[in-house]
Formats: sequence, C-alpha cells, structure tokens
Amino acid sequence: MEALIQAKGLLSLPRTPQTRLLRPSHGFKSRLHIPNNRTLNGFSLSASNNPNPIQSLTGSLLKQRKIQSFGVSPYGLSCRRGKEGLQTCRADATVGGEAVAGEPEKPKILGVEVLTLKKIVPLGLMFFCILFNYTILRDTKDVLVVTAKGSSAEIIPFLKTWVNLPMAVGFMLLYTKLSNVLSKEALFYTVIVPFIAFFGAFGFLLYPLSGVIHPTALADRLLGALGPSFLGPVAILRIWSFCLFYVMAELWGSVVISVLFWGFANQITTVEEAKQFYPLFGLGANIALIFSGRTVKYFSNLRKNLGPGVDGWAVSLKGMMSIVVLWGLLFVRSIGE
Repeated sequence: MEALIQAKGLLSLPRTPQTRLLRPSHGFKSRLHIPNNRTLNGFSLSASNNPNPIQSLTGSLLKQRKIQSFGVSPYGLSCRRGKEGLQTCRADATVGGEAVAGEPEKPKILGVEVLTLKKIVPLGLMFFCILFNYTILRDTKDVLVVTAKGSSAEIIPFLKTWVNLPMAVGFMLLYTKLSNVLSKEALFYTVIVPFIAFFGAFGFLLYPLSGVIHPTALADRLLGALGPSFLGPVAILRIWSFCLFYVMAELWGSVVISVLFWGFANQITTVEEAKQFYPLFGLGANIALIFSGRTVKYFSNLRKNLGPGVDGWAVSLKGMMSIVVLWGLLFVRSIGE
C-alpha cells in the first residue's frame, strides 16, 4: 500500500524534513502593513507596547469618538463643544455650496405672502367684475327679447339653436386661429374689447335707434306669407339687434368666464395656490350676484317713477350698460396690472 501511494504521488512527504524559521516579514505587523511604532491620530500601534494591536485600535477609536472636535464642516455642518467635551452638530442650509445661517422670512398678511396676494386680489376683483356683468346681462337679455314688439317666448329655442350655437362655434374657431398668431396679451384685448364696445354701443346707439334699424315692414310681409308657424324665425329678423345682444350676453358667460378668466388664472397661479384660493373665488361670485341683483332691481323700480312718454327701457339700459362698461374696463385694468 505504501508503495502504491508513493508511486501515484497521492501523498508525498519530504524525505529530509527541514526546520524553517518564521521571518519577521511574515508576521502580523507586516501583513497589516503597519511599521513599528507607527501612530494613527494620536495613538500607537506598536506591537512591542501592546501585545494585542486590534484591541488597542478598537479602544482608541471608541475613546477618540467621544472627544474628537469637528469644528465647522465644509458640507454645511456646524458643531459646538458642550459640557464634558461632547460635540453638538447641526446641518445648515446651503446656497451655491456656501452655508447660509438663515433666510429672512418673507412678509405676510393674514398668513399669506404679499407676493401671492398681489396675484390673488386682482384675480378676485376680476372674477367679481365678470360675474357682476354676467348677472346683469343674463337678467336683461331674456326680458328684452321676449317682451319686444312682434316677438314672444317662442323665439328662445330658435335663438339658442340657429343663432347662438353657430356663433359660438364660429367664435371658437376664430379664437383658435388668433391664438396661433397673436401673443397672450394681444389675444386677451382682442377678445374682451369688442364685448365691452358692443354693450356700450347697444345701450346708447342700437336700442335708441331700434325703430329705424329694425326691418319691421319686411318682417310683417314675411309673417303674412309664411304663416304664424314661422313667428320665431321671423321675429329674429324683426328684432335682430336684440337677438345680437342676446347672443353676446350668452358668449360673455362662456367665453369671458371659461376661456379668458380661468385660462389667465391657471397661467399665473401655482397648483398649491389654486387649491387654497380657487374656492374663495366661488365665495366672491356669490357676493357679486347679490350686488348685481340689487342693481337690476333698482333700475327696474326706476322705470315706475318715470313720467309718461319716457321709455323706461332706454333709461334702464343706459344705466346698466354704463355699469357693465365700467366694470369691464376695471377688469381690463386688473389684467394690465
């Protein structure tokens, strides 16, 4: 068996074993690559002074952690020495890599920053003006069209279907075309100024001249030829300026409120500001409805106190359209600011 093992080389032992001494280069200190009597941060790793270098290293590190002083770190850590040599550190804000002791607090009014109020207050005033005008126009347009001579309530479905809807679609196509050509500010003035100009012109020009510009004779001939079934379409032709006022009042609610105001508000406010202040706009809308309702009631009662032969509608329209133009100009001024 021994011959077989020696022949195959599975176990080979030297025939003349020699005693080999352990050189210092193969010792523990050389494997750590630490020369004799080397110091690290104030403590010694000398194997001659301490028989257990690992224990000495661990104890020194724990001891040094308690008494080490950091001072001011370039990464925004500021430390101070407390009692018993302990350090208290805190992280400071940094701007451009430099530590900032503290930013000055922005001025606030009722807990809201002044910069935010400069945006929200004009927006609330604009929304108030728009809804104030819309309530006056909404309450006026139906009464004006239905009570006109030669017209009745049958005209309302024809107005909404054959006049209001096509003009709304045409306006949106025109608005889309202009938005690709004009700047935002120019687009806003291009849309809002014709509304204000029309309502002012209607109260002082179109309504007083309605007896001249309305084709009453032509409408009577058409109604006699077509029959009473065409009273609604013929009435649209008979009082075309009143119908135009009706459509412009409807477009004021859909265009100025939905497109202009909310589009402008979404551009200048952040998401957090919208969550905080948009509900307050609804509160301002209810306040606007209260004031506009009182205004309409005042001008309605004003017609009762007029003398005979005085057109109460003309006086009321002049007063209400003057208020609409005034609030509209105030709305435009708020946008400019």
